[in-house]
Amino acid sequence: MIGVIPNPKKTITVDFPIEKVKIGVDRISKLSKTYKFTKSNEVFNQSTFEATEFLSFGVYIDINLSSVNENRTEITVEIRRKIGSFDKSHEVTNANEHIGKILEILSKGITYSEEDFIDIKETESNKIIEKKKSTKKRRIIIWGIILIIIFLMSKWGPFYN
Repeated sequence: MIGVIPNPKKTITVDFPIEKVKIGVDRISKLSKTYKFTKSNEVFNQSTFEATEFLSFGVYIDINLSSVNENRTEITVEIRRKIGSFDKSHEVTNANEHIGKILEILSKGITYSEEDFIDIKETESNKIIEKKKSTKKRRIIIWGIILIIIFLMSKWGPFYN
């Protein structure tokens, strides 16, 4: 195909055992709302996530793990388009940004202890609860203002006889 750019891919080696890296991969969708878990293959140590993009169907993010030795793991992150292939430079730029974000989130997932991870999840759920409360208050205030305006219009408005 003319003008097709290969899927952006990055391979790094980290000084963590593969089991710890697997825990970090499992935490990606819990640490970021952008990346949704799609599927995994435990036998081949492969996981796939998906992300949506503006004016695009989005991308799949494939993460492959392989053990170099008992304390080192090779991580390969590849970005694939959901439909079609990469053929424009800005698409490759977006894909490279996804790679950077995935590796950043993965590093957090690997290095957080179980207590840190639980604290982060609780903080996120508290933020969601607070946001819902403030949205509910805002709706009540808006409906109150609308009702007051309707009452005043019916009492002293142009239709009052």
